[in-house]
Amino acid sequence: MRRFRVVEDSMRPTLVPGEEFVTTGSRSPLVGEVVALPHPGRDNFWLVKRLAAGPGDRVDGQGTMGEGQAWVVSDNHVAGVEDSASFGPVPMGSLEPRVERLDESTFIESAHFLIGEEPAFRDVVDEFGVPTFWRRPAGFPTLVWLILEQQVSLESGAAMYRRLHGLLGTINPERMSEVTEADLRGIGVTRQKAGYLMELARAVRSGELDLAGLAGQAPHEARQALLAIKGIGPWTADAYLLSALGLPDVFPVGDRALQVGAAEVLGMSSVPDEEELELLSAPWRPIRAAAARVIWHSYLMRRGRVEPADPST
Repeated sequence: MRRFRVVEDSMRPTLVPGEEFVTTGSRSPLVGEVVALPHPGRDNFWLVKRLAAGPGDRVDGQGTMGEGQAWVVSDNHVAGVEDSASFGPVPMGSLEPRVERLDESTFIESAHFLIGEEPAFRDVVDEFGVPTFWRRPAGFPTLVWLILEQQVSLESGAAMYRRLHGLLGTINPERMSEVTEADLRGIGVTRQKAGYLMELARAVRSGELDLAGLAGQAPHEARQALLAIKGIGPWTADAYLLSALGLPDVFPVGDRALQVGAAEVLGMSSVPDEEELELLSAPWRPIRAAAARVIWHSYLMRRGRVEPADPST
């Protein structure tokens, strides 16, 4: 894994100068992905481009890419910067794809990358091992689960989710719309959270919140779409983007376990608040979601606890 900082305008609006990203060496890039590559004519200078064509693909005016060849382009063609239009095809093997989602492979890469930069994380892994990569399925049930977890323990949220699953049979917007607040209150859901769940069901059924479309949006746009729904605050939105969509730079600073865990991992004398935790996390960009997972791992292991499995299974 490598970290890069953008210095040119060639990839606007996808990437802007000053923005950081990381690349993975665990797989080859796909056509359409953003990649980093060594400049074909300059030593120790890397470019960030988009892979437009790979071996066997045809490029207008250039013919078909040969074995091991790739064609890379800039998103911002008016910037007057270099790409394959000026220097021709590049070796496919020289391209490193940008990490846009964390999966098991890129999480392990990210964890080891952070361990190399942050001694406190190395201490966590030495004591407790690398965290197991867990993921929650994208969609309505996970948002419901997160709302039920608001301001309670993981175990309490999972227990409430199981009771809700027993009431509804299937947790989806349609079934949620068929029950009343009294039904939800009857299984222990608070009046406030009952309102949040019913509002979420309404927003999804009406199309106000397009859950399936969130994965295709820019991270800040997906976050704003979630925050627009009553009952989804910063913690819930960030937890969903991290656990369900796998975004690499999400860091839920409002999470109490993350605050306490960070204090323990970093050896702080007091627990940081949201603003302080945001500042502390800056060196871990742009893979702060991996840092959060390492910190949560430490927090849970110190207390003999684990991340709950999907309570509906």
